[in-house]
Amino acid sequence: MFALKALKTVLIGLAAVTLFIMAFWYASKPTQNLVQTDVLSSSPDYFITKISVKAFNDKGLLIEQLSADQAFHYIDKSETLLESPNVERRSDSGSWNAKADKGVIHDGSNDILLTENAKATKKYLQSKDITLTADSVHYLDKNQSLTSSGNATLFSTQGETSASKITTYINTEEVIMAGSVRGKYETVD
Repeated sequence: MFALKALKTVLIGLAAVTLFIMAFWYASKPTQNLVQTDVLSSSPDYFITKISVKAFNDKGLLIEQLSADQAFHYIDKSETLLESPNVERRSDSGSWNAKADKGVIHDGSNDILLTENAKATKKYLQSKDITLTADSVHYLDKNQSLTSSGNATLFSTQGETSASKITTYINTEEVIMAGSVRGKYETVD
């Protein structure tokens, strides 16, 4: 009988300790996350520093190079934001180089939008180089073009031309200007 009473006391004591631990555990559980979920959803899912990516053709010749100080990928926007991007593309007709303070590449795309102090230089094999400056320069891989928008200006040996939008095609010497086209040209005597 004494053993039964002792067992009963031990079981009641164990139940009381378990109840106390459970009450303490429940009370100490945080009521909110340490980092709010809306902050996490707008944060990059990864970032890379000191980027250098090179692409080669079937013959092993360098055709494209991308470098940037940093890249931040945002899965919710399906885009990568670049800091200080520099893109160079080479072809049979020449090459071009474009750089800016910022850049954007959308997932699954070979296009790149360069913004803030954007500048592109196109080097031809058969004629003089041209330089484009603008608020933004958009490289479209599908039609191999560079489109400059916002304070777009084209500098060449003939002079300086500004327009709302200037598009140049990588593999030709074609340049299309639209919207408020103005030029300053000097003649050589």
